[in-house]
Parts: sequence; C-alpha cells; structure tokens
Amino acid sequence: MRAATVLSYYSLPRQPGRETPHVRAFVAALAADGWREGQDFTLAVWDVESEEEAAATARRVAASGVDLIHACGTALSVAAARATRRIPIVYYGSHPGGVGRQELAADNVTGQEIHIPLTSSYKGFRFLPRLVPRMRKVWVPFFERSIFVSRHARALHRAARERKGRPVWLSGEAPRIGFPHLAGLAYVIGVEYRELVYTASAEIAPALAGIDPADGLLMLFQEPFYPPGAVEQLLAAAAEHRLPLVWNNNPPAAALGALAGVGVDFVAMGRAAGQAAARILAGTAPRDLPRSVHKSCVAWINLDTAETLGLSPDMDVLKFFNRKIRHCSGSATT
Repeated sequence: MRAATVLSYYSLPRQPGRETPHVRAFVAALAADGWREGQDFTLAVWDVESEEEAAATARRVAASGVDLIHACGTALSVAAARATRRIPIVYYGSHPGGVGRQELAADNVTGQEIHIPLTSSYKGFRFLPRLVPRMRKVWVPFFERSIFVSRHARALHRAARERKGRPVWLSGEAPRIGFPHLAGLAYVIGVEYRELVYTASAEIAPALAGIDPADGLLMLFQEPFYPPGAVEQLLAAAAEHRLPLVWNNNPPAAALGALAGVGVDFVAMGRAAGQAAARILAGTAPRDLPRSVHKSCVAWINLDTAETLGLSPDMDVLKFFNRKIRHCSGSATT
C-alpha cells in the first residue's frame, strides 16, 4: 500500500488540517481517480504551527520514506523541497519577489503557483478604496520569522526598532522599505503605505492603536498564523479600534469579524492537487506534470462589520463577493 503525507496549516477558523475543505477536496479527488484512503493508500496529515516546526516535520516525513508529500503554502513547500530531492512533492504557494521559486523548481516538485488576488497587480489592489472609500493609508504588519520577510526587510525594521525600542511603522515614502512591491501598488492607486515587522503577538495591539480608523485600512497576509495568539490579537484590536480589516488570501476571516477576506479557491486547489497526486502514485514523474497558475478568486464580506464601520458598499462592490456574512451566518450569492 502506498503512503502519502499532507503538511498543513493556514486554517482560519483554526481546525485540524484533516477537516479543512482543501484537504477534504484533496482526498475526494484521489478517490475519484481510484485511490481510496485505507484501501489503496494511507494518509497522514501533519498540522504545523511555525516555520521551525515545518523544517523539522518535513525532515521527519522525508526520512519515513513516504511515496508522496502534499505541501500547503510556500513555507511548508520550501521545507519539504529542502528535506528531499527524491520523494514527489505536490505543492501550492505564492512567490512574491521570487520567494521559494528556486527550491520548488526541483524535478521532484509540481503543483500550483498562487496569484494572491489583491496584491498580484494594481488592478486587484485598487479594489480596496472601492470597498473603503475613506481609505487614504494601508497598514500591513508582518511576522519577523516568516519566509516572506527578507533579510533586508528584517534589517531595516530592526534598525528602526533599535532607535525607538519598539516596532516602528515604516512609510512607503521613505527611501528604504522592506516590501517595495506593496509600496508601489499603494503609490499607483494613490494611497499611502505603512509596514511593520513584529516579533511577538504582544506587540500587535499597541502597534494597531496608532492607526487612525478615519482613513486607515489594515491588510493582513498569512504571517499571523505563526506566533501564538497573533490571529486573536489582530481580530480583537481591529474590532476595538474599529479598523477596516481585509485579510488577503483568507476569505473565512470575514466570518470572524473582519470586514472582508479575499483569497484563492482552496477547494479547487485541493482538487487539482489530488488529481496530480493520483497520477504520481500511478507512476507519473512530477517533472512530467505541467505546473499551473491558480488565479480564481473567492471573496467574503461581513455586512455587520461594514455597518459598524459606517460603510455602505454599493451594488457593484457587493457583486465582487461570493458570500455575504450577516449575524455570523454566511449566505452564498449567485
């Protein structure tokens, strides 16, 4: 019997990887191609809570001699690729600034590259002021030990911190910035850009207290899943200070109180990963499977939060969202 492993995280609301829609779609796609769990293959799902744990888990899985690894997200995919050049890996992940692209170009890797809907181009980014017309500044915090925070960005923010004794919001107007791509997107659509790199969840609430809700929008990526308590701190601080919070690449954030969550279709990605895994288990080499670029978008909006923030999205804006949350229950739209 063949053996497969899933390396999983990025679950919001938090739930075991085995129960996420993505992994369920992955298993269902394998079954549809004749690979039934428990009869034709075994499946172990490892939930990973940090990049340090990702590296250790990937090495342990590689040493166990499994027949296939499915890695969810860039950090886990890079950890898996660094752990083995022999075991086939089916991945999905984004590569802003080329992050992880070299490691995942190996012959034993195939999968899907994500184009994050809001920040892959200025066309997606300019939706933000349509959603929040009073927006004049976009504030983006990052966790220091994320794969997406470069050494250059860490050095810039550590230097700013050393002068102030605390994390500092850097402006996109400064000559040196950690994430020039995001600053450039803000410049193109005519808003100001602010970024912060924090080292622990306890630094989040004081940092967010400095954002003016009259003209600021808080945008998140996946970094809050790493330090314990960061997700809760961000959601609570946004609610306390009445900050419009848009979570990039996590639609379910809207069900937890964020104004909106916009992301890729994780169910479709799970299905595609399962189809690729079935072909590999049947004998196809990963290098013979074409990689794809995943561009489909799923968007949720919390209408209760919009009302609390004094926002009244027009019909053109509402058409962008697949699901509208009201009183903590989602209703799909056509």
